[in-house]
Amino acid sequence: MNGTVIITGGSRGLGKELVDLFLKENWNVSTFSRNWPQEFEFRGPSFLGLKADIRFEADVERIISETKRLLGNPSMLILNAGWVSKATRIIDENIINLREDVEVNLISNTFMVQEFLRKCSPEAVVHITSDVAESPYPSWGFYGASKKAMDYIIETLKLENHDVKLISIDPGDMNTAMHRTADPEADPAGLSDPAEAAKKVFNRINKEVKR
Repeated sequence: MNGTVIITGGSRGLGKELVDLFLKENWNVSTFSRNWPQEFEFRGPSFLGLKADIRFEADVERIISETKRLLGNPSMLILNAGWVSKATRIIDENIINLREDVEVNLISNTFMVQEFLRKCSPEAVVHITSDVAESPYPSWGFYGASKKAMDYIIETLKLENHDVKLISIDPGDMNTAMHRTADPEADPAGLSDPAEAAKKVFNRINKEVKR
């Protein structure tokens, strides 16, 4: 099982580990980040790293076109990029943070899927979701609501696109910069290593997506 995959948010955390795994398995990998990591420059001919922002439609269109031009028509999209504000009770939250969560986790991800389905050779879309989308946690309301909404989009797309495998995968709570920003008091001992979480995600994809 290989081809060309687009992995959103591949510069750190789970996304970076997924990029490494797919490259090791001889996939062509395209990814992007708002900030340009130095390692993007030294990954070889099967890797494409772009400075881009999923919130901007023009950047998403450029990601699709550059991936097709340089790596071939992608067959898989992994929606890993996400945004989470600092974990705060809803009554104490600034409503601007809800707009930011929804903009990235729902609206931008949905546009990315639309462009992928319209312009590529889609076989699979994988949404990296969260356990807070299924079971509400105190202080994670905005993030959980935005992830739950994206899960709903994926479930609806399943009914509309029978030739494309669409799945949501929860990698569990990980010791990442994003999680530390959202919940600085979380005990790292209770969080999984992103590399181990990436292996579980990769194995689940291999199991569910048959080529």
